[in-house]
Amino acid sequence: MELKKIRNNFLLLMAVFAVILVTVDYIVLPLYVSGTEVKVPDVLGKNKDEAIKILKDANLNPIIQTSRFDQKYEKNQIIFQKPSANIAVKENRRIYLTVSGGDPLMKVPSVIGKTFRDATITVERYGLVLGTVDSVESEFPANTIVEQQIPEGREIAKGTKINLKISIGPKQGMVRVPNLLSKSLSEAEIILKSLSLKLGNKIYINYPNTLPNTVVDQEPSEDTLLNIGDSVNVVLAQNRINERK
Repeated sequence: MELKKIRNNFLLLMAVFAVILVTVDYIVLPLYVSGTEVKVPDVLGKNKDEAIKILKDANLNPIIQTSRFDQKYEKNQIIFQKPSANIAVKENRRIYLTVSGGDPLMKVPSVIGKTFRDATITVERYGLVLGTVDSVESEFPANTIVEQQIPEGREIAKGTKINLKISIGPKQGMVRVPNLLSKSLSEAEIILKSLSLKLGNKIYINYPNTLPNTVVDQEPSEDTLLNIGDSVNVVLAQNRINERK
């Protein structure tokens, strides 16, 4: 009895499998094979919006897959399609598209401290456009760039405008501190006096292989802006240990 039941179940299973095969062979496959085929249009070099419309009109399914820079194509043009043009595919087939991202991004150079001429050359060399240039008072020498609107290192596209600020020098009544290092004390006094500055505090330290009364440090440092009449402190080499003035 048990053997008969197993045999009947096996026969039933075989009958179901046969029905499935017949269904696939005579219904599913014919429907698939008889599906309408279309040739993939060539959309390379076309604007992405135009390409999408062309593919949809051909009963295909366009998919923007990725974007990358390509120097042969302008921004938003199709640079790659898959499947390729003229291949026969079923209707509603997905067509994967790669779009040009335009010019590559570049890092902004620093033009601070450059002359206006040098800054202009640098901006143009990087494919950027010089924007507005405002004049400001600053401790930088006249005709020197002191500020740029877009900071160094930021990534931007070619053709971006970059605004600058250029120094017209310090405001009236100020003077830039000279370099006194390696000068003798008497030379330092003469230089400061010529700029309407004063010699301030003097500190003596041991400084090997240096002539006595030679300036080895100063405060404020070179190029600092001071008001006329202000003092500059100096550190001097001494000729004997613990000597002070």
